[in-house]
Amino acid sequence: MNRKCFMYCAGSYYDGYVIPSEADFIVAVDGGYEHLKNLGIKPQLAVGDFDSLGFVPQNVETVCHPAVKDDTDTVLAAKLMLEKGYKNFYIFAAFGGREDHSYANYQLLTWLSRRGADVFAFDDGYAYTAVHNATIIFDKCYEGVVSTFCAGEVAQGVTMTGLKYTLDNAMLTCDNPTGVSNEFIGESATISVKEGTLLVMFERKSDITLPLIIR
Repeated sequence: MNRKCFMYCAGSYYDGYVIPSEADFIVAVDGGYEHLKNLGIKPQLAVGDFDSLGFVPQNVETVCHPAVKDDTDTVLAAKLMLEKGYKNFYIFAAFGGREDHSYANYQLLTWLSRRGADVFAFDDGYAYTAVHNATIIFDKCYEGVVSTFCAGEVAQGVTMTGLKYTLDNAMLTCDNPTGVSNEFIGESATISVKEGTLLVMFERKSDITLPLIIR
């Protein structure tokens, strides 16, 4: 399935320079319904316990969950859409507000990546993704900072090219931020991992094409 899933959460909304098409599926995650309303976009589905929104939307299909549950509303929405066959996720308003929910959404990027999905989340001037046993390729137009963290105990065979600081078949661990504060240098850049998962966050200040993930 090539259709994309756009998820709008209840955190602080920032434009990710990615616009859904009529073929894409749009999900409001609880309070994300208000973000979509302000953007003039009607979702196909609303998911959550709706404690943030304060009411259950009536003009859209809804999946309601109890307030007491093991997963966050965002995780439940992502699991549902993955079960429906979606493999491309764009997540907005996943950060800001409660730090615990922001951290939970970093973990969600890792979870989706390990299940073969390409996923990007957006913050103020930054984009986030995770790569599992894969390579991410950045266009030479990228500028600014890119940071890479081990999302798991160990990431083996980490190689970085076309950046200010390079690595060749290195090992990253969860307790040493070796990959923080790298920089684009006007070249096509790659970050790859042979075994493990990397969380990658990078500056994205314009509508430059999102990087390509190759497995």
